[in-house]
Amino acid sequence: MSLEKYQATFVGCLQGDRLGMSVEGFKREQIKKYVGRITKPIDPVIVRDGKGEEITEDEFGKLKYWTRNLKKEDHTDDTILTYAVGRSLTEKGYDLERVASEHVKVINDDSAFGKTTRDAIDNLKKGISHLESGVIGGPGNAPAMKMSPVGLYMDATGTYKEGLKFAESVSKITHLDPRSVVSGVLQAHAIYSSLVLYSLDRKTFTESLVDVCKDWEKSLSEKFTWYKMGNLLTRLQWIDNNRDVSSEEAFSHLGSSSAIYQSYPFALWMFQKYWNDPIEGLIETVNYGGDCDTTGAIYGSLCGARNGIIFPTEWSEGAKGMDEAMELGKKLFSLRRKFP
Repeated sequence: MSLEKYQATFVGCLQGDRLGMSVEGFKREQIKKYVGRITKPIDPVIVRDGKGEEITEDEFGKLKYWTRNLKKEDHTDDTILTYAVGRSLTEKGYDLERVASEHVKVINDDSAFGKTTRDAIDNLKKGISHLESGVIGGPGNAPAMKMSPVGLYMDATGTYKEGLKFAESVSKITHLDPRSVVSGVLQAHAIYSSLVLYSLDRKTFTESLVDVCKDWEKSLSEKFTWYKMGNLLTRLQWIDNNRDVSSEEAFSHLGSSSAIYQSYPFALWMFQKYWNDPIEGLIETVNYGGDCDTTGAIYGSLCGARNGIIFPTEWSEGAKGMDEAMELGKKLFSLRRKFP
């Protein structure tokens, strides 16, 4: 295992996040119309009419400007929360209270933070225990987008089973929807697997996701009688049975909205589809739109864990958070000496 892959996991999250940040919430038709194709980080896209007034809707639907106050050098809550989990692990290991504390530290007035995450952190600020702070909201994707450091820590310390359980608990600090919770578990597993088994083939990778999901989603969903449709398992099974269909067909079936049963399976499908051409896959993932800073961050983390720092050099120019990505990766990798 190399230091580079640990660092690349954070770098990949950062770069995928930044790549999709400028058009977060745009439909792919809107990206094509106003940008053409995203191939590198750019400033947030604000569409204006001939008078300079913002256009808030076009023939494809609403135009969402979630990241209007950011610049191409910036990143969103995907990276912010990933770094928060990473810092906690480097300092306190599997300590839920520390993870919750880091969440409180990083929350700000940026509307890019999802409502479920924001509501849960408000509970923490009110003094509610991190064991009871999670809320039922939309099936958000925050657990998946921030969980890559847990996969790294699992590898560094040789604590696979403990790590999956910790990923579940971290997810529940903010989210109680079982689909959201299991996505955090799955991402920890996916990062760990990408690190440990570079020779892993696509088939084995997708099958392993199905196996983990079977165990975890069932046990979680049984606690929620309202939990009926849109689960992750059926979508992961679809991925496993449709690894080689066109990206168009996968997008049509899976979608890429901020609902976890869309964004996470779509990012996973794209990752396995572009197994041997990961940067092109990352660019394509973002250009399908939707919650594309998050699908980019999830894909980018997996890409880094498996392939190392292969991201175009020009993407890093002026990027905020690059030094911390490298430092967090270094600190987590250094734990390997302490846990032989």
